[in-house]
Amino acid sequence: EDFVTHISEHNSPYSRGTIHGVLMDTLDCLKHLILDGKSVRFSDLGLFSIGMTSRGEVSKEKVTAASVLGVHLIVRNTKTWSNAELKKLTKIVAYDDYTSGAVDGGGSENTPGGGNTSQGTGGDTNKDNSGTSQGGGTTEGGGSDTDVDL
Repeated sequence: EDFVTHISEHNSPYSRGTIHGVLMDTLDCLKHLILDGKSVRFSDLGLFSIGMTSRGEVSKEKVTAASVLGVHLIVRNTKTWSNAELKKLTKIVAYDDYTSGAVDGGGSENTPGGGNTSQGTGGDTNKDNSGTSQGGGTTEGGGSDTDVDL
């Protein structure tokens, strides 16, 4: 909801409701395509696909649905969202404040607790990123030979 509000207040001609509806429909379509075994390239955001974790079997004849231990979403970053590019656009600020003085996991205004949290500021390319970045994903295998570009 905060992201929808951010988009609508960021020089957008669209209302929060319109943005929310478009994002929910996009998510529904993304799920449908991924569950259909397709990889979906979502512009410069990333390549989304499904991955599976399975138990190793001695032969392909022994592989069954019971061999699958779990499924997960794989998001591979693109050239503009590569780890190297993100590293260029971020920097660690006041790292010591995040690792010292917060023995019990708490913290004050200047020494927030919480462990391995890093916060950076964007470079000149994005002045409105509020100084934070989040990431995730994996480069594990998965997906299919079929890609869908959005």
